[in-house]
Amino acid sequence: MCVSCFPISHLGAYYSDICVGAIACRLEKTDGGAVCVYIMTLGVLAPYRGLGIGSKLLNHVLDLCEKQNVPEIYLHVQTNNDDAIAFYKKFGFEITKTIEKYYKNITPPDCYVVTKFIGQAATKK
Repeated sequence: MCVSCFPISHLGAYYSDICVGAIACRLEKTDGGAVCVYIMTLGVLAPYRGLGIGSKLLNHVLDLCEKQNVPEIYLHVQTNNDDAIAFYKKFGFEITKTIEKYYKNITPPDCYVVTKFIGQAATKK
């Protein structure tokens, strides 16, 4: 798979010509040389949360990962962001690492790395 062939880097969700949600991702290479996807941001404006917009955005990226045979997708989540952690766990993500002092200007500064293994990577785990 060619890294530049991955068809998404940013996807927005619109309601009446207003962007109410977005997801931005990038391809990365693991230490072993495999390609994975890093979710840089996923957000939905507060009045539009609970309507399934974030789920649709994330499902779109997960579907693309599966079609492109990307075995792993991950992101960072602040350790006290219980809503985000629960959201990602609903989609099969799991906490795979804790990084202390990851954030410089917010409290707590620690984060979790949450990862979802896709396809054969999920069965090998």
